[in-house]
Amino acid sequence: MPSLDVTEVGSEEMDICYEVPDHEGLREDEIPCVGMRFEQLEMAHAFYVTYAKKVGFATKIRTTTCDKITNLPINQAIHCNRDGFRVSRVKASTRKNRISAAGCKARIYVKFDKETQDWFFFKVELSHSHPCSARKAVHYHEYRKMTMHAKCVIEDNDEAGIRPNKTFLALANESGGPSNLGYSEKDLRNYITARLRTSNVNVDVREMMNYFMRMKDINPNFFYAVNLDDECKFRSAVWVDARCRASYEYYGDVVSLDSTYSTNKHGLPFASFVGVNHHGKSTILGCALLGNEEIPSYEWVLRQWVKCMGTAPKRIITNQCKSIFRAIKNVLPATNRMN
Repeated sequence: MPSLDVTEVGSEEMDICYEVPDHEGLREDEIPCVGMRFEQLEMAHAFYVTYAKKVGFATKIRTTTCDKITNLPINQAIHCNRDGFRVSRVKASTRKNRISAAGCKARIYVKFDKETQDWFFFKVELSHSHPCSARKAVHYHEYRKMTMHAKCVIEDNDEAGIRPNKTFLALANESGGPSNLGYSEKDLRNYITARLRTSNVNVDVREMMNYFMRMKDINPNFFYAVNLDDECKFRSAVWVDARCRASYEYYGDVVSLDSTYSTNKHGLPFASFVGVNHHGKSTILGCALLGNEEIPSYEWVLRQWVKCMGTAPKRIITNQCKSIFRAIKNVLPATNRMN
């Protein structure tokens, strides 16, 4: 087991009781165990984060080891964020609040299997040294996040003059209660004051998001994701309709990512995911608009598209764009790349 970055502590701190948290309401396949396999490292990480949120703790990536030749990750340690011990530099007489670190040993180790070209949990520790609360977890900083749907509702209601507390209550009722939102009324107000009212969102982008919302209402299988910066300015967007998602199940082994289309009037590059059906004809598997053609833009698009489809393609064909090639290598290391 890798050495941990911990500080030596007294016997009182070492006398810790470790307990496995309550798994009531979780299926067996939702609880991490040794041998679980995933196509991508990101999927393994997302699985553990989802488990942590349901149980009631937060996580952090402790270490990542990369191959010396390829520089690609080969194993990763993901810990409970209250691992180790911290010794306060402030005298006890002037600081009485508890230090968050609690010597927790809950963690997983993920390793890349070269033979099967996938990732698996090879060490799992579920015991915690502190109470876990699923009800409180949604309010942890790591999990407080507004969905694109919530942002659009907040913007529309604010423009209509609806008070923030009324908007918060409506969103809470829609999700089954405030505890299911993942953000507080204060977060909503901060979004309005610090982002919405100080930003200059492009009208066309707003119309595009409204269109995505309408399509989602018509068919819940419609998928979309829009990436905005801290000032609510457009970065990238991905959308996949229900027919594309169904087609991917049959024609998703080999996918072409084409970004050679002309930019639109805003100068945004357009990219499409394309497969070939059993008649030898092209079939659209998703579309994207990018704020630029840099590596991070393509990485975000690929992550969202794979998240939508559930699995990565076995092969992906691209043009000679170096940014796409590098993004595929970073996000889909197990996918064969062809030019």
